[in-house]
Amino acid sequence: MNSNLPRALLLALFANTVIALLGCDGDVPLPPSTDSAQGGAVIPEFTNVKLQLNWVAEPEFGGFYAAQEKALYQAEGLQVELIQGGPSVPAPQLVASGKVEFAIVAGSQLLELREQGGDLVALYAVYQGNPMGVMVHEASPYQTLRELWESDATVAFEQGLADFRWITKSFPGGHLKLVPYSANLAQFASDPTMAAQCFITSEPVTLALQGVKTRVFLVGESGFDPYNQVLVTTRAYYDSHTDLCQKMVRATAAGWRAYLDTPEPFNAVMTRLNAGMSLDAMNRGAALQRVLVENDETKRIGLGGMRAVRWQTTIDQLNELGAIKTRPDPTTLFVWDNEAPTAR
Repeated sequence: MNSNLPRALLLALFANTVIALLGCDGDVPLPPSTDSAQGGAVIPEFTNVKLQLNWVAEPEFGGFYAAQEKALYQAEGLQVELIQGGPSVPAPQLVASGKVEFAIVAGSQLLELREQGGDLVALYAVYQGNPMGVMVHEASPYQTLRELWESDATVAFEQGLADFRWITKSFPGGHLKLVPYSANLAQFASDPTMAAQCFITSEPVTLALQGVKTRVFLVGESGFDPYNQVLVTTRAYYDSHTDLCQKMVRATAAGWRAYLDTPEPFNAVMTRLNAGMSLDAMNRGAALQRVLVENDETKRIGLGGMRAVRWQTTIDQLNELGAIKTRPDPTTLFVWDNEAPTAR
C-alpha cells in the first residue's frame, strides 16, 4: 500500500477498523464524522515514524509490509514509512543516532552496539531461529554441519562473523579450505564439492531457480542461535513513547500473522519494490523461513516473543568469543508486550 493514501481513504480505513474492533454494539459512540466548524471530514491524527530495514524488500520483512498493506499500523494511529536497506546501510547506527525511530537488526548486533555505548531495546523478534546457514550441493556426502566442518571441504564464509567463529569453536579438528565469501554464486554453482554460507531465504532459493539443488545446514546446529530480524528502538525513545511502541508491536504481530497465513499478495507487493527477486522466489523464501518465524515457543508467548534465557545464551556466547566484554542483564535488553501469557 502506498503510504501516501488519499485522506478520505485513510478515514474510511480508520473508521472500518474501529467498528471491527468494537463490534456492532450500537451503544458505543463513534467519533464525529464531520468538522462542525469547517463542514469537512474529521481526519484521524497519525504519528509518522520510520522503520529502517537492514536489507531490501524480501520475505524476512513480509509481516511489516503486510501490516502496511492491511492498514494495521494506521488502525493503531501510526503512519509507518518502511525504508529499504542494503549492504552499505548501517541500520543499527541509524536508529541508535535517532535518525529513524525503529530499525531491524540482528540480536548479536544489539549486544555489540551496546558494548560500544549504544542503548537499543528489542521489541519484536521475527526470527526465533538463526536464518544463517551453510549450503552444500544436494549430492554432497556431508549430512550434518559437524561432518562438513570436520572435513577437508572448501567453504566460502565471512570469517569475521560470530556465526563462523562459533561453528569453528564448536567443531574443531577439521582441515577446511576457507575462501572468501562472494555474493556471486557462479563459483559455487560450478563446483559440486564446494560449500558456502547462505541466508535461508536467499542464496538457496536463487540457486534452485537456476536448477542447482542444495541442502542447507543451519548455523543453529552449532548451538549459536540468537534472535534475528529484531525490531528495535532506543531506550530513550521507548521510555518516552511506550504506548506508541506497544502499538507498533501489536500491529507488527498482526501483520506477521496475516503474512504467514497468506504470503502471496504481500510478496507481490515486495516484488514490485525489489526487481531482483521474482514472485516465485519470494514465495519459496516465505515457505522456507516459516519454521524460523513460528514454532512451539511462539504458540506459547506469541509471534515475535522473546525470553531472557535466550538472550542470556547469546550474551555468554559472544562474551566467550571476545565479541563483547561485558555481560548485561538480559532482562534489560528487551520488552515484550503483545498480551502474551508469559513475557519472559
